[in-house]
Amino acid sequence: MANRSNEQVLSEATELYTKAVQDTPPNRTLFDNLVDLIQERPLVLYEGFFDKGYEAAAAVIDVCHGGADVQEDDTLSFLTPPAAWGWAAMEEAVCRIPPPQSAFEPKYPDFVRRFFDLANRTLNHRDSTPAPIVRRVIQALTRFWPELMQTCLGFNPEDPIWKERYMEMMELDRQVQQLINTLDDPALGVHLVKHQETAIAMFTELSKSDAYNKGGLVDLGHIPDSHAYIDKAALVSRAASAKQQLIQLLPNSDNLRLYNMSFITALINSMFYLMSLRPQLCGEFIGKLMEWYAVINSSEQGMTNAQLVMIGKTVRISLLHLHAQPHMSEYSEMLESKLDKIGGQEWTAWLDRKQRQDYKDQRDREKQERQLKQTSKLRRPREDDDNDDEEKQARMLEENAKRVKLDNVAAGASAAAAAAALAAEEAAAKEAAIQAAQAAAGTETDVELAEQLKTALPDLTFDVRPMDSLAPGDRDILFVEALKRVVGAGSVVQKFVARNRLQALGASTQPPPPANIESGNATESGELATLSNGISTNAGILEDSMLMLVRLICSCYIASKDIGNGLSEEVGAEVSAKWAKVHECAESVLESIVASPRERYGLGILLLYEIWMAVVILDPELSSSPSKQGSKSGGACSALALYLRWSDRIFDAIIQCGIDTTLSQKAAATAAAAIAAAESASAAVAGPTASVPQPPPQQLQQQDRLILNFVLDAPYIPSASIKKLAACLKHADTAQLGYASLEKAMELRPPVVEEGMRVLLTNCGHHERATRIGCIRAVKKYYTTSTHTSTIESWARMMLKSGIDNAVNESKRVAADAEKVLNRPVEPLEPGLDKEQEHAANERAIEQKKAEIIQVHRKGELDIEACLVKQAELLLALCTRNMDLYVDVLTAYATAPPPVQLVLRRVVTPLVKSVAATPAKIVPALTKFLAGAESLVLRTIFILSTEGPPVPSSELVSAVLELCDTRDLDARFFVFIANGLTKDESLRRLGSVLMLLNGRESQWGLLSEFYSRLTTPYSGSPSVLSPMELLLALHRTANEGVVPMNKVSEGLVVYTEMRKPDGTHVFSTQVIEAALKILLDEPVVSPLLLKTAELYYRKRSGPAGTVVKLLEKMVERNVWDMSDSVYLSFAQCFYAMQPGSLGLVKQLPSDALKRMVILLPAVEPSVRNYVNGMNESFREKFNWLLISHAQE
Repeated sequence: MANRSNEQVLSEATELYTKAVQDTPPNRTLFDNLVDLIQERPLVLYEGFFDKGYEAAAAVIDVCHGGADVQEDDTLSFLTPPAAWGWAAMEEAVCRIPPPQSAFEPKYPDFVRRFFDLANRTLNHRDSTPAPIVRRVIQALTRFWPELMQTCLGFNPEDPIWKERYMEMMELDRQVQQLINTLDDPALGVHLVKHQETAIAMFTELSKSDAYNKGGLVDLGHIPDSHAYIDKAALVSRAASAKQQLIQLLPNSDNLRLYNMSFITALINSMFYLMSLRPQLCGEFIGKLMEWYAVINSSEQGMTNAQLVMIGKTVRISLLHLHAQPHMSEYSEMLESKLDKIGGQEWTAWLDRKQRQDYKDQRDREKQERQLKQTSKLRRPREDDDNDDEEKQARMLEENAKRVKLDNVAAGASAAAAAAALAAEEAAAKEAAIQAAQAAAGTETDVELAEQLKTALPDLTFDVRPMDSLAPGDRDILFVEALKRVVGAGSVVQKFVARNRLQALGASTQPPPPANIESGNATESGELATLSNGISTNAGILEDSMLMLVRLICSCYIASKDIGNGLSEEVGAEVSAKWAKVHECAESVLESIVASPRERYGLGILLLYEIWMAVVILDPELSSSPSKQGSKSGGACSALALYLRWSDRIFDAIIQCGIDTTLSQKAAATAAAAIAAAESASAAVAGPTASVPQPPPQQLQQQDRLILNFVLDAPYIPSASIKKLAACLKHADTAQLGYASLEKAMELRPPVVEEGMRVLLTNCGHHERATRIGCIRAVKKYYTTSTHTSTIESWARMMLKSGIDNAVNESKRVAADAEKVLNRPVEPLEPGLDKEQEHAANERAIEQKKAEIIQVHRKGELDIEACLVKQAELLLALCTRNMDLYVDVLTAYATAPPPVQLVLRRVVTPLVKSVAATPAKIVPALTKFLAGAESLVLRTIFILSTEGPPVPSSELVSAVLELCDTRDLDARFFVFIANGLTKDESLRRLGSVLMLLNGRESQWGLLSEFYSRLTTPYSGSPSVLSPMELLLALHRTANEGVVPMNKVSEGLVVYTEMRKPDGTHVFSTQVIEAALKILLDEPVVSPLLLKTAELYYRKRSGPAGTVVKLLEKMVERNVWDMSDSVYLSFAQCFYAMQPGSLGLVKQLPSDALKRMVILLPAVEPSVRNYVNGMNESFREKFNWLLISHAQE
């Protein structure tokens, strides 16, 4: 390109432009190539192609704003691509030419002037301009703004040209700011965010920690305090408002249309870019951003999980990138606290890398220190250094240790070695238990207890022969002996448990150790000691003895299966007694665990696994289908019965412990907040000079995982036990603990899904909304992906019906309360009052009753809404997954009384708003409503039309029109979809809308909305009718005679009061003159023609000459031969335009004037006076008027 001449480049550019324009449709790719060419050779192409770009962009403005006579609907689709290219070409010209040095310096100010002129015209009529063009204009202005500031600061401040351009830019900026207040287009929002970003960056001073101006923008420091026309204080205010607007753009439930990832990502990136550019903004932006991030992750905002994940990752990466920048060191502590709060793998990985780097740096420092020490000693040969390297030796020892561990693992794989190791471990545990008991025994009681333990456990390794090889008598003796040993050991363990409990009670005066919420590893006394089996104990004896006792009991259960019912009667009675004692011993162990479920959690899980292993050995089928255990429990004296009892008791204790811990945390947090508030209040009272410390940022409370851990760790949880989690849902502070544990249990343990679903559904109508919402969310996860869909739907319908019934009863109660107030006798008046005082007292009593009744109804509405919302939220939440359920809402609405219907319309509003962007989901349900639900269907259509896309979808329009035709609905239903109708359809429906008029202002507003939707162009879509076409349609409707004339006249009055979105009147001079010209040429004159002219004269202060000329043309068309309605309209207009219209009397025949006087007697005096002033030759034919007056 550099070797080609200017003529060749110009020729190539011209060829590209010609091909791009001549293609059908215009070729966007060629336009992009032309922009690239302009950027490469700007000085060659700016001059000619700026003009071409200006003309292409101006063509769209002329079409959209009425400056060109174009009727085709697809015209804009052909003009938009060249216009977008035109803005790109103009942008390159005004932004890339360096003004003082350029060869185009004389022409540059004119380029900027024309650029601003076109931008101003576009933004003034932005509602009727295609959205891509509006976005392109804002993009060009945003890019040019810093260039303009540099130009204004570089030129003479007294130069009027650049002063004028600066003022134009500030006015355009004001218009761009207004777009933010009504923003509903995420694509436009991206450009508005960039515009606000530029304003903040330019008009905020560089911080002291910044040594350079990143981004190369003008900053506030470059602007002098006393410039000729640049107000520095105004720019500071502009930056402040831009920051506030940028924060307000963070989307929430009030602006669901902005839930667009491109827009949200651009907004977040812009904030972090500004914080990097101007670090002093961190305190303001980070706080607001993290508040918004917490809100969208903790409430019903309508965002999908995928959106939340993407937003979270964007925020985490941006925070990490900001934290890594050297000039942000002043704010590193704040950034690290935010990263610690939201976590994420990126922050964890960064911390790991930092820790490894710190460790490496530490090792390097230590190595350097060692080398320095070695230099002070005798010099050694270099080859000896490697042998003495301590680091190398440490690594070798570590590798040897790993190798030994691997060898031990391999060796332990054989069965013989495993059996030997187990026997050795049990023997060692026994000796350790005895020695520990003796060491701990400080009194004779302790020594005696240790001796009893030694006697009870003479040998922990039993050489038991198979039962089948023993004689029945020997077998009975052996089994009874085993039970005796178990009972003896159990008695000792009972005493040991009791003594430990007394010690714990004695130590309760000391502060207890902090509980480990995560896993519950702490013991009661706080002394941690670990045995070879991995159990943490108090002095290494208590928990181990419990474990051995449970193992012995399980062994007895297993042995009892082999014996069966073969025991003799005497031995059987003895065995039953021993079993009762065994269960008593086991109960003491269970009570110890239940008394301290968090501290004994690990032991409890281990013992449950021991018992469950015995259950599985006794009945292997239970390992694959434990839900069948109901028919195989084997009574109260079985391993399975023992497991179920232990599981239930431990689960009960864990649930209660989790509830107590959560409530304690909540109470502590509340107390801390109250203390902080009190300190802040006291500091504020101290005066403005006092230093008020800011409270630390609120940390998210760690959820107690004890219940969740049990759900994950227990070998088996019966379905019936899952109902116990309902206890967590009774209190609002523990509700999250309850439904989170329920969700996890249902996810990991499918057999409990049915029972868990029953618990969740029962609490979907909870009186606490937080609990209710949590349960509903959990139910929704299983709605469309499980076999419980029909059950959930039936329950939701039942709840809705119950809510309607409760609301009806509540409405009856409210009506009864209002009736009581109304019928309450008035207190007698004080004696001695005159009539005026009595009247005033009675009026006060009546007003007091009215106020009380209003208060009763207001409170009643709140009570009705509370009853209804509590029971209806489940069905409404399910509607977001299956909109067919909305039919049930319509059905319930149809049979409800009016007060309940009023509340139900408010309740369903958030649901309908959530689907407004995709109305096709709800349209099928709207076609199936029962008679009586029309008002709710109308409310739904209204929300879909106002909260959804600017132009209603074709599915919604078709459904509404079909409803109106098949159900014989009135015209209110298609008022709000008017801008989705075709021109022919809108003209056909106009008469139906006019029939709604009854002289009341409420109906005028409905008709005005209909007119506005028909005549307003929306982004990318032209209006259905132009204002002139609508005026013509009103007159033609009057001619048809189907709609009464008074209603058409009322509709014409409403039309004259309409305004466009920019505030100008629709009923303008151009519209009137064009419409009147067309109406006069029609074969049948509309009765409203002259009324329209009269209204134009009265309301719009139109020229009287225009109306009088219209009367003259009506006289030329022999208006007296037309219908009475037309001639009466002529007479009224004639009367209104006096005295300018009196000259027409000469042109009227005598009979025509006589007919006018009869139709409108008020015109006679002025006409008679005018006739009296005529010449004799003109007055002769009107003698009847003078004679009749003389006779009177």
